[in-house]
Amino acid sequence: MNTLAQKDGRNSKYFEIQEDGVFVKNNFAKEINEYKVYFSDIQDDETVFRKKKDPVLIGIVISMVFNSILVTIFINDSYQLSYSIGMIVFVIALFPTLIVGGICNNEFRKENSKSLTASKPIIFSYAKKEMEEVNSFITKIKESKKDYYLREYYKVDNLIPTHVQISRIHWLYESKYINESDAKFILDEIDSKRIIEGL
Repeated sequence: MNTLAQKDGRNSKYFEIQEDGVFVKNNFAKEINEYKVYFSDIQDDETVFRKKKDPVLIGIVISMVFNSILVTIFINDSYQLSYSIGMIVFVIALFPTLIVGGICNNEFRKENSKSLTASKPIIFSYAKKEMEEVNSFITKIKESKKDYYLREYYKVDNLIPTHVQISRIHWLYESKYINESDAKFILDEIDSKRIIEGL
């Protein structure tokens, strides 16, 4: 599984594991955001973010709606307004509720997301039904990152200075991409090349 597509209403997210990184495409209602995050800029840390609906705020908005209705009824009874004027009064009385609802729109939504620490955002929707798929995809990203570094660094290269190759092998070992015997094997190969070049 090298791709992951997620949809949330009018918004969608698309992730693709490529040879040297992860391509991300966020498609919001009126904007598209595309970028690539290279493996060198992706760390192993994962963060889960959960936000529930704020019951206090929901209660306040419901209370404001009922108060708008009561104010409208009181004004209609006091002034014997016609139906059309009564509706205008109700809309005016409801206006503060609409303002609060618009300002606090994000507080009414439940959000679950999981992200990988990186130089650019790699944020997945993380609802219950998506958890297994997201976790598998993150594991695949980490495996692809490891494969990328092994392809790039776990080799003898005649064009790269020996000390640079040795430091890369040490880094692979410290990062737990290779074990001790793998490290010793490739270091012996590099050392053999150095001896041959010295002859």
